[in-house]
Amino acid sequence: MRAVVIVAAVLFISACAHSNQQGQTSLAEMAASNQSKLMQLSVGMTKSDVLSVMGSETATTRDGIVNNPWTVETAMGNDGVQCEALYYLTRKNQPFTPVRKSLTTPVVIKNGQVVGWGEAALQRCK
Repeated sequence: MRAVVIVAAVLFISACAHSNQQGQTSLAEMAASNQSKLMQLSVGMTKSDVLSVMGSETATTRDGIVNNPWTVETAMGNDGVQCEALYYLTRKNQPFTPVRKSLTTPVVIKNGQVVGWGEAALQRCK
């Protein structure tokens, strides 16, 4: 009986390792990757440039799939120009808690170009 448990554990561990080799990413890995990729962004980039730099990998959690970017919001600024915010997970969440906006960094696009990232850039767009 003990041998069966050991074999089952080895198979489970190898299956988990195998799924990570097939492009599965953890939330912590995604957050770390996004944090470092922010350094490659610059003001004036297009949305397509941002999506290319930041990538589109997903992370699998017990609650489902987490996309990259995590979410996208659009709003009309006070000047009548549409702003778009691409929210990227940049801080890892605590175990057994859902992903929240406070764990993300917004990349703000206005007139088709990046105007900045972070909360300050988001506030300037309003």
